[in-house]
Parts: sequence; C-alpha cells; structure tokens
Amino acid sequence: MEISRVIENGITILSMSGNLLGEKDAKPILESVELSIENESNKFVIDLGDMKFINSTGLSVLLTVLTKSRNAGGDMVIINIPEQLANLLKITKLSDVFPQAASKEEAIASL
Repeated sequence: MEISRVIENGITILSMSGNLLGEKDAKPILESVELSIENESNKFVIDLGDMKFINSTGLSVLLTVLTKSRNAGGDMVIINIPEQLANLLKITKLSDVFPQAASKEEAIASL
C-alpha cells in the first residue's frame, strides 16, 4: 500500500495504490488525515484509481476518514473508484454514504 498526500487550495488529495486490507495499511492513511486536520485542511479527495483490492477493513478506514473530516467541519469525496470497490459499496449499501465524483476537478468543486 502506497499513499501520496498533496494539498491544493486547502483541500487534501490522498492518492492510494495497492491493497487496503488491514491495520498496517490503514495507519499511514489515518496519520495523513490527522496531519491535514491539524493543519486546518479538513476537506479530502480520496483517489482510489490505483487500488487493487479493498476489504471490509478498508471500508472502515474510508468511513473513519469521512467521519473525521465531517467532525472537523469538512467533508470527503472519493474518485476513480475501482470496479471491485464499486461492487463492495453496492453490496454493503454504502454507495449512498460516500460522496463520489467523476474527476478530481469535480470533487474539488463539490467541496
């Protein structure tokens, strides 16, 4: 699991690649979110375009990011959702919970 963090106009863009399967994978994501919130960036775009696989732990991480951002007065939008995750979101009925956008520009505009 690899993660990159870029801040554009006060919005944190987290790009992830690899697999999001457990605590070890979750820790750097949650640390990046905490760091952004501490630096007054409470809006997040989560780019999942290079993700290979996400399980229930990965969904929990995304829910945690959404909750932390909203508790800090911000929000989160996910983009480039792989087919496996799109199916998982439908099965778990979470597709309505996570704000989604077709592109980074659309996600930024919605925040």
